[in-house]
Parts: sequence; structure tokens; C-alpha cells
Amino acid sequence: MALLSGGTGGARLASGLATVMAPDDLSIIANTADDEEFWGLLVCPDVDAILYRLAGVFNDATGFGVRDDTFQAQAMLGSLGEQTWFQLGDRDIGVHLLRASLLRGGMRLTEAVTRLARGFGIQVSVIPMSDDPVRTRIRTDAGELSMQEWFVGQRCEPAVRGMRLAGIDAARPAREAVAAVRSADAVIIGPSNPLLSVDPILAVLGDELDRERVTVVSPVVGGKSLKGPTSDMLRDMGEEATAFGIARHYAGIASTIVIDRVDAGSLESIRSLGVRTLLDDIVMDGVDGEKRLAASLLHALESADGS
Repeated sequence: MALLSGGTGGARLASGLATVMAPDDLSIIANTADDEEFWGLLVCPDVDAILYRLAGVFNDATGFGVRDDTFQAQAMLGSLGEQTWFQLGDRDIGVHLLRASLLRGGMRLTEAVTRLARGFGIQVSVIPMSDDPVRTRIRTDAGELSMQEWFVGQRCEPAVRGMRLAGIDAARPAREAVAAVRSADAVIIGPSNPLLSVDPILAVLGDELDRERVTVVSPVVGGKSLKGPTSDMLRDMGEEATAFGIARHYAGIASTIVIDRVDAGSLESIRSLGVRTLLDDIVMDGVDGEKRLAASLLHALESADGS
């Protein structure tokens, strides 16, 4: 199985799947269009959120970084007059330092992430979508911003008027990502932000996907996003922030969608798009919720294959 994932809901599902699947049976392909450099260090928020969750060190209290981290390096930078709106903990910086060293030594990003995963004791494959730089740029009333400037620096406040992926024309999917989706019995699109987290992956990897083997887990429940600005962004971009809207967004790429039971009223309208629908309780409460949804999803997909 291959999972396409951002750093929030998709990363949580990745954690659940890793507990119920054999390591060799799971590959996680991560969005890298949120990446940005700070003080000469490449920071990969979605990749790192996946790594930290799989390693059991993710900071759920803050929603980013490493649990129980300290911020002495950041405090020193602030005292030297540097802007510190993007918080990097000391342990987090250790990861970025090693990645930067590996990249300067000639490793591709995919190879560097594999080295980090191995260092954390992670056995499943975590694969960046591309070794080439792709960066999400967001057009707002305050001007064009990088994803992190908008999401962290501006706290998602300027309304989104448009988006573009800088570098997408020259980017190619990582060869490990291509191999993973080609060999997968099923490809799951995690419950991540479609616009920010998944569309960049599809922009480089979409041509490799077989629609009949692709299932998307909705990031919207009862008209609200599970986490983050997904609902507001969809509306700003003229799309519906509903289970039906998610199904329509992915109708050309996914043959099946998993929606929450509270959205059962959308079944017929979604089926009219030519998309099969599975009902489940898709809100993941803690580690047990991640494992429950992962196991339920696997069972549903296996049952569908056998029918």
C-alpha cells in the first residue's frame, strides 16, 4: 500500500497504518511543497511530522516539532535580532542539521529522509514526493506569500485568492515514489488538506496513479475540516467544504472515497460523480483512533477486493 500524506491527518493515518501493517507492505509519500529554508537549513514540515509521529516523538500539544523540546537556539537568534516567527526547537534543529549535511554531501532528499528514518528506528518507507524543489506560493490580499509565511507567519488570516507551485515544471517525482505507487495494491490519499498537501503530490505523481486503485479519506466531517484551514481555503478557492466537495475535487483521480457517518446524506450525490463511497468513523482520537481507522480501512479495502 502507498499513502499520500501531508503532515496532519495524513500523518496520523500513517501512524495508524504502521501499527497494523508489515513494514514492507507500506510506503508513505510525503508532500514537500511546504518546505522552506531557515538559516541555511532545509525544513520539511510534512516529512518531519510523519517521521516524528512514526518515531513516537511528535509534539501533539503544539501540533509541530518534537515533544518536550527546548528553544534555546531560537532564543539566541531572537536576541541577535533575527525574526523567529517560525519556531524550531533544539532537537528539531538537530534533524535539520543532519539533513543539511547529508544533502551537502551529495545525497538526494529521498536518500537523506531514508537515513533520518533509519536513525529514528522507523521501518516503513517514508518518501518525499520529489527530490526537486517545489514550493507552494499563495496569492492573498497581502501579496504573494510562501506557504509557511501565510500559514505560520500570518496565521492563515489573509484570504486565499490563488495558488501556484513554483518549480513544478522542472520537478520530477522521486523514483522511489513512482515505484511505490506502481507496485501498490492500493493507493490511499490521507485526510490532509487537498490544496496544500495533496495537490502538490498529484502534480508530480498523478500520471502514475491508476484511478481504480486510489481511495481518498475525506478531511472534512460535517462541513468542517478535521484540523487546520482546509474548509476556509476550499471556500476561498470556490470549492465546497463538504464530503461531496472533496469527492468532486478528487473524482478524476480516485475511484473511492471514505466519508464519515455524519455525512451519510451525501452518499447518492457522491455516487452520481462515479465515485464509490465507504462510510466510517474517520475522526481519529489519539493513538487508538489512528489504529482503529487504519484497521477499518484495510478491512474495507480487502472486502472490496474480494467482492
